[in-house]
Amino acid sequence: MNVATPLLIVGASGRAAAASALRAGFEPFVIDLFADADTVRLCPTLKCDPADYPHGFIELAKRAPPGPWMYTGGLENHPEVIAAISQTRELWGNGPDVLKLVRDPWFLDSLPKHNAGFAAVSARGEGSVPVGWVRKPLAGAGGGGVRVATNADRPDDAGVYYQMFIKGEPESAVFTGGPEPPARAPVALGRTLQLIGTPWLHAREFQYAGNVSRQWTTDPLPGWPADLCERTGLTGFFGLDFIGHHVLEVNPRYTASVEVLEFAHGVPLLAPDTTPSPASRVVGKAVYYAAVPIIFPVSGPWDESLRHCTDVWRLPEFADIPHASSLIEPGQPVFTLFAYAATEAECVNQLKAKADACDRLFGVPTPEGDP
Repeated sequence: MNVATPLLIVGASGRAAAASALRAGFEPFVIDLFADADTVRLCPTLKCDPADYPHGFIELAKRAPPGPWMYTGGLENHPEVIAAISQTRELWGNGPDVLKLVRDPWFLDSLPKHNAGFAAVSARGEGSVPVGWVRKPLAGAGGGGVRVATNADRPDDAGVYYQMFIKGEPESAVFTGGPEPPARAPVALGRTLQLIGTPWLHAREFQYAGNVSRQWTTDPLPGWPADLCERTGLTGFFGLDFIGHHVLEVNPRYTASVEVLEFAHGVPLLAPDTTPSPASRVVGKAVYYAAVPIIFPVSGPWDESLRHCTDVWRLPEFADIPHASSLIEPGQPVFTLFAYAATEAECVNQLKAKADACDRLFGVPTPEGDP
C-alpha cells in the first residue's frame, strides 16, 4: 500500500492548498490564521494567533509531522520565517535568496521587456511621485495598502513604491518554474480574470476578491516568465498578476487561483508533471467581505458545503467557512463563494447572485457596481 507524503502548509489561509494537496495524493497538515470549519475537517490544523503572526509559525511548525513544507499567501514577505522553518524541513518553493529578487520591483523593472514587461516603477528618492500612479507597500499581499498616489506622497517614503497605473482588465497566470537548473523553462498552468476592488463583495479599492477561469488562447507575456526564472532562480508554483502585457506583481508561491484552475481543467496541479487539458467549464471564486459586524450563524446555506468538504473534487458553493459564533469585523473575509457556468459572464453573474443572497442573509444593503 502506498503511503501518502506528508506536506506541511503554512500561511494566512491554508484551506485551498490543503484541498489541492489532497487532490494530488499528499497528506496535508495546515497552520494558518483561521483554522476554518472546513479546513479542520480536511486535515490536522493548527491556528496561529494573529498577534503572533508571522513568527508564531516557527514554533507551531515544530508540532507538525516530519516532511516537506510549502507556504501560501503573505509569507513571501517574511523570508526570515521561511528560512527558520526550512532549517529542519525541505522547502517546496522559493527561499529567501529568490524572494529578495522577485519581491524587488526595481529589479523586476530592469528585466528585458521583449513584448511584455513589469509595469514601470518610479526611481527611489528622485523627483516627485508621478501623477495618477499607484502607491503600493513593498511587503503587501492581496491588495492591502494599495491606493492611488496623491500630491502629499513622497518618492522616498519608506516601505512603499510607486507603480504606473495601467488601465484594463486585471488577470493572473499560474506557472511552475521547476525543475532544478539548468532547465528552468516555466510551464503555464492557467489564466484567470481577477476580481479586484469588487463593490458587490464589499472589497476595498484594489483589494483581491476572487478569480474566474479563462482559456489560455494566446501567451499574454511572451518571453517574460522565462527571463524571470532564469535571472532569479524562481521555481515551483508562482503567479503573475498582469493587465495587458504589463506585469503588476510576482507571487512566488501557491496562489489563490490554483484551485479555480484545478476545478476548471479537472487536473490536480500539485501532482508532478501535470499538464492541464482544455477546460470544460468556467469556474469562479469570490471572497465575500463583511460590510457590518457579523456573528457567524450556527447554520446557513453553507451547511451542505461543509458536510461534503472532504470530497475535494466536488465544487463547493462555500469554502473557508468560519466556526459558528465567530465574530467577523467589517473588512474581514467572511467566506469564499464558488460558481461554474458555460461562459465567463454567466459565472460572474452567478457569483454576484450568491453575494446578493448573502447581503440579504446578513442584513447588508447590496452595493451598486460592476465586477
